[in-house]
Amino acid sequence: MTKIVFKTYGCSNNFSESEVMAGLLEKGGYTTEESIEFSSADAVVFNMCSVKGPSVNHCLNSIKKILKEFPEKKIVVAGCIPKILIPKIHLISKKISIINTHNLEKINKVIESSFENKPEEFSSFERKIKLNFPKKRINPVISIVPILSGCNDHCSYCSTVLIKGPVFSFPKELILTEIKKSIKQGCKEIWITSQDNGAYLTEKGKTKLPELIEEICRIKGDFLIRIGMTNPTYILECLDELISAMKNKKVFKFLHIPVQSGNNIVLKKMKRRYTVEEYKKIINKLKKEIPEISISTDIIVGFPEETEKQFKDSLNLIKETKPEVLNISRFQSRPATLASTMNQLTGLVIKERSGKMTKLFHKILEENNKKWLNKTCEVLIDEKGKKFNQTIGKNLSYRQIVVNKKIPLGKKIKVKIIKTEKFYLVGEII
Repeated sequence: MTKIVFKTYGCSNNFSESEVMAGLLEKGGYTTEESIEFSSADAVVFNMCSVKGPSVNHCLNSIKKILKEFPEKKIVVAGCIPKILIPKIHLISKKISIINTHNLEKINKVIESSFENKPEEFSSFERKIKLNFPKKRINPVISIVPILSGCNDHCSYCSTVLIKGPVFSFPKELILTEIKKSIKQGCKEIWITSQDNGAYLTEKGKTKLPELIEEICRIKGDFLIRIGMTNPTYILECLDELISAMKNKKVFKFLHIPVQSGNNIVLKKMKRRYTVEEYKKIINKLKKEIPEISISTDIIVGFPEETEKQFKDSLNLIKETKPEVLNISRFQSRPATLASTMNQLTGLVIKERSGKMTKLFHKILEENNKKWLNKTCEVLIDEKGKKFNQTIGKNLSYRQIVVNKKIPLGKKIKVKIIKTEKFYLVGEII
């Protein structure tokens, strides 16, 4: 059978879209796999993320490398593809087919045309409900369910809204149907995903994320919900309701709340619609009401015109709030964004600041992890380990726990934390 290999970049929403494309292809008689091993593939689909420059560069360089080694291999570029990038893709090869995030259902046609040496391009903007498609899950116990497409913000550094457009929320009934179906198929973790989960139904006037979470919790079955990324702007609108929804035993005590900077002047230049003080208010209240919560956040270091003092404000914010997860991005301008027209810092300055932020966060990681030592907790096994006799799971705080024993995916076990590493905890079955 013809084999299609996927290489997916970026957020969980992108992985959900790869699962849809793989499901459609399998239904059409192809075999598919998510992998970084391309040699056995008849065609490779690169599902691109263009939010960050390094992802784009890695994707384009991988395509060049494959075509140099396997000139006849069929290549498809999918995902978040800004129109400004399409000529750059064609410069690599005119034989590359293009299918953007709005045209997933055309993947079979794109693959068929590629094998006929008639490359296709589907780059139109469409409003489509990306639910209840066939899916081939990358992880059989994790269901990634999109709840909306698009973004209400126009952050000066980001190209998301240029590609996805404004927020378009999917009907609640279809979201619940997809979740019920995935639970029947054996999924134990439900990841709700989008560019900004907090924006759910804001086009109707107000965020309805807490109500959606409560509806999902009412579904019968043994599963846990991961809420994922929600911007501070919308959490401020529904903080009490969100806390109430998160206290449900079916919800992981975990939120990804990207702050991006610890300085209000920089946040204003970024066009972020909240202040540092408002972010701290959110974190303090969440930790007071849900002490076991894990907070993930994002920081951009080296934003254009960021002074040394403004960068130190970011360091101080991270020192004060002590997140469990910190995604550090070295600023790299994206085409057609406002930030690309600002005065850029040198690569050396950005690298130095990234190093300082990383060093600080590693200290915080060590402190946070030590709090778990000798504690017992229930763990949902959701990954195979890197070693033969290992498996990996998450506790209710969504902390990664490695167990030195082979355990079936989807099973719950009780462990005692016997060791802490930099990025994970080690548990012993009790």
